[in-house]
Amino acid sequence: MTLSKLVEIPSEAKDIKILNYIGGEYVPPVSGQYIPSYNPATGEKLTMVPDSSEVDIDNAVSAAKKAFPMWSATSAAERAAILNRVADLIEQNARQLGKLESQDQGKPVAAAVSFDIPNCAGKFRKFAELILDGFNDVSFNVEAMATKASIFKHEVTPMTAITQHVPAGVAGLITPWNFPLQMVCSKIAPCIAVGNTCVLKPTEITSVTSFVLTRILEAAGVPPGVVNVAFGMGASAGEALVKHKDVRLISFTGGSLTGSRIGTVAGGLYKRVALELGGKNPSIVFSDCDLEHAVATNVRAAFQNQGEICLCESRQYVQQDIYEEYLQIFRQKALNEIVVGDPADSKTFYGPMVSKQHMEKVLSYIRLAQEEGATVEFLVDPDAEHTLSSDGRLALKGFEGGYYIAPTLITNVKQNSRLVQEEIFGPVVCVLPFQTEADAIELANDTQYGLGASVWTLDKEKLLRVMKQINAGNVWGNGWLIIGSEMPFGGMGCSGTTREGGKWCLEFYTETKALYYPEL
Repeated sequence: MTLSKLVEIPSEAKDIKILNYIGGEYVPPVSGQYIPSYNPATGEKLTMVPDSSEVDIDNAVSAAKKAFPMWSATSAAERAAILNRVADLIEQNARQLGKLESQDQGKPVAAAVSFDIPNCAGKFRKFAELILDGFNDVSFNVEAMATKASIFKHEVTPMTAITQHVPAGVAGLITPWNFPLQMVCSKIAPCIAVGNTCVLKPTEITSVTSFVLTRILEAAGVPPGVVNVAFGMGASAGEALVKHKDVRLISFTGGSLTGSRIGTVAGGLYKRVALELGGKNPSIVFSDCDLEHAVATNVRAAFQNQGEICLCESRQYVQQDIYEEYLQIFRQKALNEIVVGDPADSKTFYGPMVSKQHMEKVLSYIRLAQEEGATVEFLVDPDAEHTLSSDGRLALKGFEGGYYIAPTLITNVKQNSRLVQEEIFGPVVCVLPFQTEADAIELANDTQYGLGASVWTLDKEKLLRVMKQINAGNVWGNGWLIIGSEMPFGGMGCSGTTREGGKWCLEFYTETKALYYPEL
C-alpha cells in the first residue's frame, strides 16, 4: 500500500502562490494574467488567482482525458484506499485548512474547523465506502425474439438482462464561494471514486483551499491528470469548460441565473448536467410549536455563515397569535447571542460578507426595504465598538475595511416584495404573519425556488401533512440543516434539476448500460 506523504501547508493565505494544477504539474496561466483576491475581514489584498483562458482549460481537459483509461481501469479497492488517504490528510491538517478557509471566505475559524473540514474528509470516506459496497446493479431473466438462421424466422429465447454502471469520462466541476473546500470535495470525491477524471473550476473569489487540496491529493497518491484545477472567471474559464467537446458531464453549484445559462449551453451539447442552485427557503411556525426551540433554530437558520447558505431560512412565516411574541424572543436572542466580528475570535458567530461586490448587493436589498416602507431593525449591541451605517453596514474596530453587515430583521413587508421573492444571500431575514394552515402552505410555495423548508408544530399529523405539501427538495420538521449522507439532496424549480448525495451522486457520475445475453 502506498503511504501518504507529509503535506506542507503555509500558515497564512498571503504566503500561498496559486497556480493551475494540470497533469500533476503546477503551471501559471498561459496568458500570465492574475485576478486579485481579498481578505473579506480587512478588505486588503490576500493573494492572486490565475485568470485562466480557453487554452488553459483545453490543456486541463487533455490531461484529464489522457488519464481516464488508466484511472477508470484502476480497481475500486485501490481507488477507495486513495480516497481514504485523502480523508486522513484533510483531518490531519484540519486546523490549518480551517484557518485558510476563514481568511479567504470570511467565516469564523471555529465554524470552518468544526463543520466544514470534517465534512470534507467525510465526503471522501463515504464514497470510498460506497464504491466498495458496489452499485445496485440488477439482473433479470427475460424472453426475447432471437434470429438464428433466417430473418423471416424468429424463436423465443431465454435471455439474461443485467445493468452495468461505467465511468462517464471527463467531468467539469464548477464550485461556489460560500463553502469553498466543502463544495469542491463534495464533487471531486464521487467523481473520481467511480473512475472518472475531472477538471475543477473553483470560484475566483475563494480559491485558496482548492489550491491547497491539490497538494493533499498528490500526497495521497491521486495519479497525475485524474484531478486538474484551472482557476479563473466563470465567463471565460467556466464557459470554456462547459462547452469543451471532451467534457462529458457538468456539475455546477451556484446562482440560479448562472445555472440556467450552463443548463442551456451544456444541454444543447448533449452533456449530462447537475445543477444545485439558490434558495429562498421558508420556515412555517405554528402556534402549537415549541417556541423557544423554533426561535433559537430560526435565528441560526437566518444568520449562520453570514446568511451565505443556500438553505438559510430567510422567509419565516409565524402564526398570527404568536407573531409578536416570536419577534420579541427573536430580537432578544439575536442581540444576546449573535456576535459579528473577527473570524479568528472563538466568540464570533459570523464574519464579513465574502466580497465587497456581494456586500453591496446585500446592502442594496436593505435599502430597498427602507424605500418600500418596511420595518428594518439591526440586531446589534448599540454599546459595542462599531459604527453602524443607516443601511446596516458595520465598521468594526480594527476591521474598518471589512465587508460586515449587521443582522437585519425586516417586518411589515409584502409577500410580493423582491425582499421575499429573491435570494439575498446575506444576514437578512423577513418575518411575516399567517392565519391558517392553508395560508401558510400557500405563502411557503409562493416562490420560484424550492430547495429547503422547515415546519414547526408539536402536532405530528399536522407536521407530516404540511411537510408533504411544501414544494422543496429538503423539508425539516422541528429542525433545520440536518442532511443525511444517504439521502438525496437537491431542489425544485429555480433551485436545481438533479439530486446529489450518496447513491444519487454515483448514478449521476456513471453511465448505466443494459446488457442482454442468452444461455451459452
